Amino acid sequence: MSRLAALAVAIAVALAACTPQSTPAPTPATTAPPATTTTTTAPPPPGPVADPVRHPATADTIYFVMTDRFANGDPSNDTGGIEGDPLQHGFLPEGDGYYQGGDLVGLIDRLDYLADMGIGALWLTPPFANRPVQGLGEIENSSSGYHGYWQVDWTRIDPHLGTSEQMHELIVEAATRGIDVYFDVVVNHTGDVITYEGGSFAYVSKNVAPYRDADGNPFDDAEFAGTGEFPPLDPRISFPYIPTFISEADAAVKAPAWLNDPIYYHNRGNSTFVDENSLYGDFFGLDDLFTEHPRVVEGMTEIAVGILTEYGVAGFRVDTVKHVNDEFWRQWVPAVLEAAHESGREDFFMYGEVFSSDPIFNSHFTTNLGFPSVLDFVLHEALEQYVARDQPADIMTQAFDRDDWFTDANSNVSTQVTFFGNHDIGRMGRIITSARPGVPANVLLDKMLLGFDLLFLSRGVPVIYYGDEQGFVGDGGDRGARQTMFPATASRYVGQATIGSDATVSDDNFDPTHPLYVRVADLNRLRAEHPALVTGAHVVGEPQGPVLSFSRIDREERIEYLVVANNGPLAIPASVRALSADMDFEVIHGGEGSVRSAADGTVQVEVPARSALVLRATEELAVPSDPPTIRIVRPDPDTVIPTNRYRIEAEIGDRRYAEVTFSISIAGDEPVVLGTDDAPPYRVYWNNQDIPAGTSVELIVVVSDGSGRYAADTRTVTLGSR
Repeated sequence: MSRLAALAVAIAVALAACTPQSTPAPTPATTAPPATTTTTTAPPPPGPVADPVRHPATADTIYFVMTDRFANGDPSNDTGGIEGDPLQHGFLPEGDGYYQGGDLVGLIDRLDYLADMGIGALWLTPPFANRPVQGLGEIENSSSGYHGYWQVDWTRIDPHLGTSEQMHELIVEAATRGIDVYFDVVVNHTGDVITYEGGSFAYVSKNVAPYRDADGNPFDDAEFAGTGEFPPLDPRISFPYIPTFISEADAAVKAPAWLNDPIYYHNRGNSTFVDENSLYGDFFGLDDLFTEHPRVVEGMTEIAVGILTEYGVAGFRVDTVKHVNDEFWRQWVPAVLEAAHESGREDFFMYGEVFSSDPIFNSHFTTNLGFPSVLDFVLHEALEQYVARDQPADIMTQAFDRDDWFTDANSNVSTQVTFFGNHDIGRMGRIITSARPGVPANVLLDKMLLGFDLLFLSRGVPVIYYGDEQGFVGDGGDRGARQTMFPATASRYVGQATIGSDATVSDDNFDPTHPLYVRVADLNRLRAEHPALVTGAHVVGEPQGPVLSFSRIDREERIEYLVVANNGPLAIPASVRALSADMDFEVIHGGEGSVRSAADGTVQVEVPARSALVLRATEELAVPSDPPTIRIVRPDPDTVIPTNRYRIEAEIGDRRYAEVTFSISIAGDEPVVLGTDDAPPYRVYWNNQDIPAGTSVELIVVVSDGSGRYAADTRTVTLGSR
């Protein structure tokens, strides 16, 4: 321990300096003044101490907008300047699968609508030029690239949406209102341009037909991924299908020009999203990029860095992340983040779409592959069960219990991007009405209000899907969730009812008095006034039937906020436990009045039906008279660690606010921080896959309670075969 004590101050200061995603730290308790004969100093921490990670983007509510479906500010660009009929230009407002006319000018015109709602970031669907129409050459069997995910030309904004100049204007005008702009980027695929000789598109596995080099020799591409080397390829020899183009024009339609070479695509047929073909198959027929090839890595990195250089956006949402090989992300993600930071965007935010509710799988992309964040499908599923399907509160606490899978040295669950509904799975209103068909309108509104409350008050970065703040419902996912905010003319959308209003989708739906819009604005004001609800630790209480409770505590302010929710149909007198004992709490959201906690922190409060309350303590958390204590409860001493993601868990000796830093030291080297957890249970899932079997490792766990006092525990373990 003497070795660790000697290193502690330097490590703590270095960690604070090299973690740009962390919030500014208070004067560290580890930097006490030098001892003199007249000064008593607190001892340094007995090991590494790091602040819990927070990213500046955590403070922003994200508004996810499908540009074509939001506002039509310039009808002159409706056909994108393309002559002909809808099968050429893609504009057909009567059809739900075609361009409707929304554009960048419309977004600019409605920025005040977003600012007044408290939106801090605008997430745009992919904005670059798409394949206008894909399909079988008939209106009924084709659709357009209105959504943006069929891009073929990354050098120009989709002309249906506007121009590069208008995009620059949008970004500048948004910034004047405190709104950042995020681009949705796609690296897995392009629009469907390539076809195969013979007309067959069934997936052919590598086992059946391996890749072959230009001389016909079989090889495994996975052996070259990430190495910077690759065998030469011939489009007529190297693939199970021979790639070709329907027309000569198609052979040169993509930009940059390297994207037109068919050797840079997998060419194995359509994905069924299972096992190997989830990575190598064409995503719903789209041209699947050969992301194992170094030219593709280089080219897609150049595109991303070019976007940063040209537009200076504040962040990226990255599409279809799980369908791209790990080696690609290990190169692309740090290159993009480095380019953003070099351009002055130290707060650049990037989150990936990993369409899965498995926290072990999802966290792989943040803890192993460098993504700062992914979309939180785990919490989405829990919100659906609790709010829409009236499941007990433990469905939510079980989701929160998985949060520690995302804790590492430079990210954690606080940066997860949370949502209820979206453009693929359907809207919040649709999820709620489908779960409880036939319920009264007031109940539907209450459930949506509760859904927004939990989305905004829980840890993470909340997303509002455009139109949800106006009570849009829709009739499904995909096209069923992509109505226009301006009066709809597509037959599927005309006359669709909304929740919380007499308006239909046939009306103009930018009503700032809508109760859901008002609730979102109120929640954003609440978060702005009480930052603990944004960046505070998220301490979950015991579930009690329909009652969910958790505390939010800012490490500097040390004022406890207690959130109590009830998804039941009746008001419930609940007994929940806070960390603040013998303390008055004032209700600041969801009701009025005040309550007082008992000596053990118990709070008695009546929670209205289908509602959430926020209670704020009137004083700071008391500092316990005794210093903290801690012990490692997993693993036991001398354990042989058998897995790549191993749970290390520690317990503190009593109920208090605490931050626990987990570190490892190999062969006596300087300790390396694994992550800091600021809410019980205190744990990290250690990724040890690169440490050889047989290695002896010292685990170090240090607790701080924010009062300048520390405690530590250590374990020595051995890495086994994994």
